Amino acid sequence: EYLNNAIKLQPDYVHAYTMRGNAYAGLGQQQRAIEDYNEAIRLKPDEYEEVPYNNRGLAYASLGQHQRAIADYDTAIRLKPDYVLPFNNRGLVYASLPQPQRAIPDYDTAIRLKPDFAAAYFSRGNAYDGLRQYQQAIKDFDTAIRLKPDDAAAYYNRGLAYGGLGQYQRAI
Repeated sequence: EYLNNAIKLQPDYVHAYTMRGNAYAGLGQQQRAIEDYNEAIRLKPDEYEEVPYNNRGLAYASLGQHQRAIADYDTAIRLKPDYVLPFNNRGLVYASLPQPQRAIPDYDTAIRLKPDFAAAYFSRGNAYDGLRQYQQAIKDFDTAIRLKPDDAAAYYNRGLAYGGLGQYQRAI
C-alpha cells in the first residue's frame, strides 16, 4: 500500500518502482516484479541505474529465463563495473546451467570487489566441487565458514568435498 501510494503521488519515482518490484519478487510474483523493474529502467534513474537491471535479472533467473538474466547482469556490470551483486548472480546462473567453468571468473571478480563476501566463496566452492576440484572447493568453503560461521550449508558442502577426496573421516 505504501509503495503504491508513493507511485500514485509521484509517478516517476524510480526507487519506489524498484522497491515495489523487490516486494513483488519477495512474494513470488516475478512477472509483476519484472514490470516494475521495466518501469524503473524506462524512467532512467540518475543514480543506482544498475540496481533494477540486477534485480530484474534475479526475477528472470527465478523464472528459468537464463539468457535474459545474463543480459541484465551484463548491463548492470557495464553500468557499474564495481557492483558486486551482478557478478555473483551471473555466476549463479552459469552454475545452474551447469557451466561452472564460466561461473568461477564471476565469483573471482565478486571476491576481488568484496573480499568478505561469504556467499561468493560458497558459490565458487560449489563450482569447484562441480568440477571435482575438491581441494579448491574446500579452501573456499573454509573461507565461507570463517566469514559466516553459522552457515550450515557451507559445513555440509565442505563435508561433501572431503567425501569427494575419499577423506571420509574428515567429512564426518
